[in-house]
Amino acid sequence: MARSSIFHDVSTELLSRGYGVRFRARGSSMHPTIWEGEAITVEPVDPSGVKRGDILLYRSCRGVTAHRVVGIERKEENAMVFILRGDASGKCDAPVRPAQLLGRVVFVHRGGRPVDLASRRAKALFAARFCGARLKVGFLRVFRPPITRWIQEEVS
Repeated sequence: MARSSIFHDVSTELLSRGYGVRFRARGSSMHPTIWEGEAITVEPVDPSGVKRGDILLYRSCRGVTAHRVVGIERKEENAMVFILRGDASGKCDAPVRPAQLLGRVVFVHRGGRPVDLASRRAKALFAARFCGARLKVGFLRVFRPPITRWIQEEVS
């Protein structure tokens, strides 16, 4: 049995019984909120309590992934899907159903100290980075063509 399969089975069982789990993150899709190798703590979550901005741990055909909720779509009276995306990713994941949810990431352990991801400070940092990234993209869209033409004229 592969290590990822054992991790999946054990973490799913613990979270379904109401226990939290702590493990080291792999990958860089949540950078800079979660860095490769940092320990994260995941707690069980009720799908009705999920809010936009939460970081959820869920299972998919690729395995277990932790990404941020960027949207919640209510299909019918009791049916909903979550739209998730990594902070460093440009596109959203496939819609996630409540049955796929394992838990919510509540802490990242940085420098030996837990950082509460639900704190005002953590949310403000994410909002600042998100707005800064949008401003950068907008700046490049507006100014890149004139700058490129100016550089080409100077070189010619």
